[in-house]
Amino acid sequence: MLGVESFEPWIGVDGKYHSSLPRLLVLGETQLDAPLSDRECILRQLRAAPDLIFTNFDQAVLGKRHWEAGYRDAVRAFWERTLFYNYNVTHGGRRGGGSLSPATRANPLHAKLLREILLRYRPTHVIVWGEDNWRALAVEGAAWHEEADLRGEPCRSVVIDGRRTLFTRLNHPSAGFDHERWSTLLAQFLSLAV
Repeated sequence: MLGVESFEPWIGVDGKYHSSLPRLLVLGETQLDAPLSDRECILRQLRAAPDLIFTNFDQAVLGKRHWEAGYRDAVRAFWERTLFYNYNVTHGGRRGGGSLSPATRANPLHAKLLREILLRYRPTHVIVWGEDNWRALAVEGAAWHEEADLRGEPCRSVVIDGRRTLFTRLNHPSAGFDHERWSTLLAQFLSLAV
């Protein structure tokens, strides 16, 4: 997709993304489940496959613990209307959790693909996984505009083709993740008008 081999973002189910408000894009960091595409990773979620990273994030964005009644239905509904892809698409299949090099993070392909995704799918809000991912994040041909902090966490926007998109970040859901803290932040972020 978009001229990149094996680039297959998750784009929701049955057009539910396009009719949702806010229209949310979740930017993961790096695909660790090679040879699965980002799309296949989300399909695993919809089939209730166990995954600590996604369970941590799902609990935060939904404000619901995994043992609570209705959790699986809420996860399914969320991912059916949400976009997802791993920002560092050129490093699919990396295993072991080692850090990406600065050169890999600065690859201009990432900024180009993010711009294309913003133009094609027009998300109103983007949640970025990981501090390193946040620092490296770029959109080809666009400048960041700082927004008001969200409870001490950053928020910024970018304007592409006359449309403003809000971005925030959270700790990567794989490490030291406090779902209650992030749940409050994400609820506030997703309520912001664009």
